[in-house]
Amino acid sequence: MVENKKEIGAAIRTKAFNFYYTGMHALRNVDIEIPEKKVTAIIGPSGCGKSTFLRSMNRMNDLIEGTKVNGIMEYKG
Repeated sequence: MVENKKEIGAAIRTKAFNFYYTGMHALRNVDIEIPEKKVTAIIGPSGCGKSTFLRSMNRMNDLIEGTKVNGIMEYKG
């Protein structure tokens, strides 16, 4: 039996994403694709940029440089 498989797209995709705090390059050239309908964990040591990345994906921080695709919306900085 052959099943029709629907390809799952990306819920969030970034390319060359950069974020700066005053005088500090907090996120540098982040390329990531987070698939739809999948559980994805962002892990790392304290101060590595996990919260900054998630705040940027929720548009709580302004996009500074790069491209972010969130569903069907594309944001460029």
